[in-house]
This record gives sequence, structure tokens and C-alpha cells, in this order.
Amino acid sequence: MIIRYLLDRSFTDTIMNMKTILIFLLLSIYISLAHGQKSKTILSAPDNWNSEIIPFPLGFAPEIDFVGFEDIRFAPGWSDSTSIEFWTYHFTWFIDKVGPMTEDLLSETLTTYYDGLMKAVEGQSDDLVNDGLRNKPVCLFIKTDEGFTGKMRVFDSFFTKDFITLNVKVKQSICQESNKQLISFDISPRGFDDKVWGLFESVQVTGKCE
Repeated sequence: MIIRYLLDRSFTDTIMNMKTILIFLLLSIYISLAHGQKSKTILSAPDNWNSEIIPFPLGFAPEIDFVGFEDIRFAPGWSDSTSIEFWTYHFTWFIDKVGPMTEDLLSETLTTYYDGLMKAVEGQSDDLVNDGLRNKPVCLFIKTDEGFTGKMRVFDSFFTKDFITLNVKVKQSICQESNKQLISFDISPRGFDDKVWGLFESVQVTGKCE
């Protein structure tokens, strides 16, 4: 996904962001070497959705004490700030059972996740942001009949170098016999009534808790 993102950028932007490009490539190589071929994908998505698989513990958020991996699918316009698909993506955690998610546990875990992710990108960039101004992400969730919905205010170290609010839908399932757990996240800055949420119907969890 990272390499395709780089190829999609204009030549001028690429030259101006060589340091960021190098960081992304190094992160991609690190993920590949650390993960190897240990995990198969558990998601099905259209061919034009880019993908990554990252093992736990996450390099950018080792405090999240899960065992398993994260399977990610990025909408085609994920990296394009002019697209309705900007920052629209899905990921599923396939992990050893930790028990049912709650509003508080989701908020705590996603705060750690995005704080670590954005700092990892920001810390390798020339566009550093004063920690005193950036603050930690703010993540709030409420329980629904289908799982959870939430909002996350995070600092976008990847693209805009500014705060962004991401809307989230969460579903979970626990397989008691195999002691596994699936937690799936649909994410977009678009409101829940926007047509972009229909894109997630094409991203399906095909893996089983085995």
C-alpha cells in the first residue's frame, strides 16, 4: 500500500517529501520482516483497496498487550485529501481473547493506538509539532445494538499536519472454544449518513476464530 501511495504522488511532491517517503518504506520493510508469513489475511475486499498486515505487539504502540495481528484495507482515495474516501479505511484485530470490549476499553486502547501511530510518523518528519500543542487523541465510544460507534480527534501526522475527526463503527465477536476474538473497525471522517459508508459493505471478514 505504501509503495503504491508513493507512485500515485506527483514527481514534485515526491522530491519535496523524500524523508517521509524513506520513513514509510522503512516502516513497510520493518513490518514485513517482523511479520513474515505467519498470518494469513482474514479480510476480503476489492482489488483496488490496498492492504497491510501488522503483528501485535505493534511497533508504534507496544503498550497494547494483545496477541495476534491487525489486518488493514485502505479505500482507493485514503491518501487523497480531495477525495470523499480520504482517511477511509477498515481494520480488524484477530487476537487471543481479551474479553468483551467496553466503551472505556475502546477509548483507552484507541487513544494509545493513535497517539503512538501519529508520534511515530511525526517523530521522523521535518514538520514536527510541539507536544504541548498537539495533545493526545480524544476517543469516545457509545454502545449500540450492532456494536459501538465513536469519534476520535487525532492529529493527522500523515497528510494534513492538522487535527482531524474520524468517525468509527466497531463490531466484535468472541469464539469461546478457540479463545480468539475479532474486533472490526470502519473508519472515515465523513458523517455516518454519508454514502462513503456504503463502501464498507465490500469489505468482509472471511477469517474464522480458529
